[in-house]
Amino acid sequence: MTTADLTLILFAGCNVLRIVAYLPQMLMLLRRPAAAASFSHLTWVLFAMANLSTALYAAVAIGDTIVCVVHGFSALCCSALIALALWSRRRVPNHGAAQYP
Repeated sequence: MTTADLTLILFAGCNVLRIVAYLPQMLMLLRRPAAAASFSHLTWVLFAMANLSTALYAAVAIGDTIVCVVHGFSALCCSALIALALWSRRRVPNHGAAQYP
């Protein structure tokens, strides 16, 4: 196994874990709309932009399909989180005074 193989395995493993880590965030926003009050839209917009720019760079500059797909999917997950947070905030009448159980 080459160093390139090992780095690809590390890249893939870390990114699978990162994508799986989006799920608890999504479930929290779906189950507890009041959690949207503490959601940082700016942070997640920056994450989405970083992932999208990496996907575009991988596709255009270096022609790496794997990196493009992984970061493109991650950008979609970030965008889904932003949409869920906006939707959840609309479901809570007074989201500024949210109480967590």
